[in-house]
Order: sequence, then structure tokens, then C-alpha cells
Amino acid sequence: MINQSVANNCIAATSEEPLQPKLSIVVVNYNYGHFLPVTIASCLAQSYTNMEIIVVDDGSTDTSKDIILGFGDQIISVLRHNRGHAAALNAGFAASSGDIVCLLDADDLFLPERAERVAELFASDPKVGWVFTESAPMQSEEITLAKLDTVFAKARVAKKAHETQQVDFRSEIRAGKLPDFAPSTSNLCFSRTVLEALFPLPEIKGFSGIAITDIYIRNVAVSLSAGCVTTENLGVYRFHNNYYKSLDTDKKRRVFGEIYTTTGYWLRKNFPDLAKVSQKFLAKGIATFKSGQHSGLAEKILKNTDADCEQMLRCYVENSGLFEKIKLYVLIRFYQLKLMYRDLV
Repeated sequence: MINQSVANNCIAATSEEPLQPKLSIVVVNYNYGHFLPVTIASCLAQSYTNMEIIVVDDGSTDTSKDIILGFGDQIISVLRHNRGHAAALNAGFAASSGDIVCLLDADDLFLPERAERVAELFASDPKVGWVFTESAPMQSEEITLAKLDTVFAKARVAKKAHETQQVDFRSEIRAGKLPDFAPSTSNLCFSRTVLEALFPLPEIKGFSGIAITDIYIRNVAVSLSAGCVTTENLGVYRFHNNYYKSLDTDKKRRVFGEIYTTTGYWLRKNFPDLAKVSQKFLAKGIATFKSGQHSGLAEKILKNTDADCEQMLRCYVENSGLFEKIKLYVLIRFYQLKLMYRDLV
């Protein structure tokens, strides 16, 4: 079974106490040095004992490297040249050794009980290959190192009722249905077996630096294994003026056009059985990309990246049958019409 290694590690061979499966937290950072101390502190505050914290810095130009090195051997530091988010995640996974791997953006936090709760959910059934959770949103100014206990307490009471259920969505996603239970990066946890089938990610940096994102990761994972979804808040999502929020509508469409197109193209290339889903992503990406072609400079920049949307469309079409081509262009037109009345992003 896909998560048998995690289940096996829950049974002690020579002790009356059950062994904890090893859990890795992989933090990827780029120029978030002002957030890192709190983020790493939330990882060090975990009640779970058999774990490691890997912090990958993707060539930051701020104080991030000094902050990371300041934690010494409490964490595993991976310092590298800037190659984009996907390459940084690949480096983090390569440096990890856990049976369970949890991803964390450098501007978010984990509640102290998160690792322990996630390990419980994996141990509940050997078929569980991924666990998706939720996080409580908070304004950045509320989150300080001195008030970390208050932050955790507020996050716990933000949602008094929650549901947890096992989900097997493999047949649906192959039929072209997209999951509606897919949260952001900091809420994603996986068995090592699933990530070994998923990684390495395509190291596509693109214009935004995040051409391959959690969208690619979670859709592949859902296609590989059954999993567990909980609406329990086990982390904190930080509201702040990040890269995406600082963009105008035209640039947002270009960034998301790049992300959707890249996701669709590489899903089809690496996981052909996800062709129906990949077609939806590619069509939405091309429609979103074309809707923002008002700026000649932005268009020139995008065409000089490793995520050239037009080139990916041509390659996709060249490897498609006639019916698939027709369906693709119909979908592109459908999404273009939707963009006339509301944003896709």
C-alpha cells in the first residue's frame, strides 16, 4: 500500500511504546527574513519529538541567510543560488529523511500540535498518502515572537467545529474533475512514498519564480493515493503585502496564466493519465495569459523565460489528436469569455 512505510514505523519491534514515524518540515524561503524567526520558532515549538526542520533559502538578498545560520544545528540549512520555488522544494525534499513531509511557506506558521496531529491522521489508515489541513488567517502585525502563545490560542478558537474525512479522489481526477479540497502549500503533508513518485518537480522558474506551485503538487498527489482532509486549523496563514498582492490585475493575469499553463503542460508531460485535468489547466492558463496582453514589455519578458506560454501551447497541440485539439481550443474560448465578465484569478 502506498503509505505502508509510515504504518510500519508506527509499530515498535522491541519496545512497548509505539515508535513515532519521522516527520520532516520543509520550509522554503526567498527574501522573507523578517518573517523567518517566528516561522522557525513555530516549528521548534512542536510537541512531536521525532522530527527534523529543513530550511531552504533560494538565494535571498536580504538578511535571511544570517537568520537561518543563527539557528545552528536546531535546523538543517540548505543555502543555494536563486533557481525558483520548484528547485528549492526539490532541494528541501532531497535533504529530508522523514516518513512524513510537511511543507511550510516562510511567511506562515504551524501550531505546536500540528506535527503530532498530522502523524495521527497518517497512522489512522495505511492507505492515507497525503493529509490536507487548514490554517487560521491573521494580519501580519498580530504575529510576533513575543506573542506567539496568543497567536496559537487565537488560531485554535477561530474554528470551533471541524470535520475530518478520508478521501479517495483518484478516479474523479483522472476523469477530469478538479478537487475542491485543495489548500495552499503550508497545509500540505505527504507520505514519503507519494513524494518519491511526485518529485523531482519540473524546475521551471518562469517570470514569477513560482511557475510550478502547490497546484501541480497537490493535484498529482491526489491522483497517486487516497488521503485525509481535515478542516481543523493547524497553522496560521499570514496576511501581508506579498508578491502577488502587489501586482495590478493585468500582471496578476500574466502570472497566473504562466502558472496554469505550466501546470497543464507538465502534468500532461509527466503524468499522461491526467490528460483531462491538464487540458483544463492549459486552457485556463492560455486564456488568462492572452487576456493580459496589453503590455508589450510584459509579453517580451514572459517569452524570454523558461515558461513561454505560447511555446507550451504549440508543444501540447503537436502531441494531441484532432478531437483533443478541438476540445482544447473550445475550452480556451470558454475561459476567455468568462474573463470578460469576471476574473479567473
